[in-house]
Amino acid sequence: MKRSTKAGIASAVLFASIFVPPYPEWRAPITFASAVLSCVLGALAATSGKKWWLIIPASIVGGFVLDLYLVIYAL
Repeated sequence: MKRSTKAGIASAVLFASIFVPPYPEWRAPITFASAVLSCVLGALAATSGKKWWLIIPASIVGGFVLDLYLVIYAL
């Protein structure tokens, strides 16, 4: 298995842990760190492998921008 595939799979697992926490005491700082690491690993997988790994970082950034817009609009 290529290194880019391994990084992409790790990115996908971290991305999934944002929505489905592995254990009940999953805290918000861990979720934020998982999102950041998922973005970084997805971008690294895309630069050295298939470009479709960019879906993961793009969806995280898009979700953050949408949340930021909704918060600003609600104020």
